[in-house]
Amino acid sequence: MAKILTEEDKKRIYDILAEAYIDLISKQLIGPYERKVLSYKILQNVGKAETFEEVSGFVSGLLASYPVFQNASVRIASQIGKLHEEQLIGRLQQFIHST
Repeated sequence: MAKILTEEDKKRIYDILAEAYIDLISKQLIGPYERKVLSYKILQNVGKAETFEEVSGFVSGLLASYPVFQNASVRIASQIGKLHEEQLIGRLQQFIHST
């Protein structure tokens, strides 16, 4: 079961993606028009996302055009891993307490 993103989660994701976006700009890898398009895509996709998995899918798509998002992808995947671990521990604790 996927965890619904909280506003705090989304803020953390925006921060992660902003670092990669700033890296793109500082290395002059995208022009002014592409910046607007990319920032709009990020705001729209993360804003509409309900789970980390949805965001991860979006970021994976960004990697095809912008390899600089690799670190962001890894960091978001790490967040997903932590959530799955927490869910597994919670289920194990429920099982132990029910027996």
